[in-house]
Amino acid sequence: MPLLVLVTGGAGFIGPKLIGRLVERGDLVRVLDDLSTGSLSNISELIKTGAVEFVKGDVRDARAVSEAAKGCNLIYHLAAQSLVPVSTERPDLDMEINIEGTLNVLRAAKDSGSKVVFASSAAVYGRVNKTPTPEDESLVPYSFYGLSKMAAENYCRVYSELFGVPTVTLRLFNIYGPGTNKGVMIDLYRRLLRDPGRLEVLGSGNQLKDYLYIDDAVEALLMAPEKAACKGEAYNIGLGESYTVFQLAEMMLGILGLRGVEVTARGGVAWLGDMELTQPDVSKAERELGWRAKTGIREGLLRTLEWFEEKIGPIGGERKHSRQSCC
Repeated sequence: MPLLVLVTGGAGFIGPKLIGRLVERGDLVRVLDDLSTGSLSNISELIKTGAVEFVKGDVRDARAVSEAAKGCNLIYHLAAQSLVPVSTERPDLDMEINIEGTLNVLRAAKDSGSKVVFASSAAVYGRVNKTPTPEDESLVPYSFYGLSKMAAENYCRVYSELFGVPTVTLRLFNIYGPGTNKGVMIDLYRRLLRDPGRLEVLGSGNQLKDYLYIDDAVEALLMAPEKAACKGEAYNIGLGESYTVFQLAEMMLGILGLRGVEVTARGGVAWLGDMELTQPDVSKAERELGWRAKTGIREGLLRTLEWFEEKIGPIGGERKHSRQSCC
């Protein structure tokens, strides 16, 4: 019997990939999105299948969330204000969307008897003392965004403990891939489009971070409600390997076949609240969920750059890379 699944923020980057997989396995999907950052075009083909219903609404609107959750067996809560610079300027917005919005989802889940998968972030850790970082590391967020996600995680945990609402939290690490419209990779690509001979990276260039390909993130989202105890526990969902911005730039230039590019760093920090080190311990997800990332950074970069070429335009006006050049 098919499940009825609610996906908040489903018209963004991760949502369409997740919804596509849910439809493939025979589920019915309801999408709640206010389209402030997402786009209806991202899910228009999925809506045409008849298995996907779109509801325009804001997670800050408790009534809209409650109506959308009615009859649902499972809720994927992806909706969020996820830009750290925006959170620095508008911490109140983070509080309204990421905390109050999550509380509205949990209230609706309690009423509808739904299981909740909450998409959290590596930002909850802040400046860590231990790497690779396990889930039981102290959470000391370094941004308002991370702070709001930490609070939302705890609302999920307490709703499980007090009310028996099944919840599981996935701490996602820098998701990238075809369809992305933010992050270091698209920033570097756009800079190369402007000047293929010179590339300036934000910050020191030595920021060391874990990057996870979109398909692997979606696989974790699908597995979590089936494999986890859903008692408020959290899992690191990352590649388990970290790379500096300089290393990413070097790999991108190699894949694109660009030589003699002057790579420099602006210096300082990329932006206020940026985490310059993320190295997750992903053994808990492997042990308890049976999940492990399958897409290496070079293969993921290749697929992403091919998509950039198609959607944004090739650098220098012609295709320069091939699958062979990535390995």
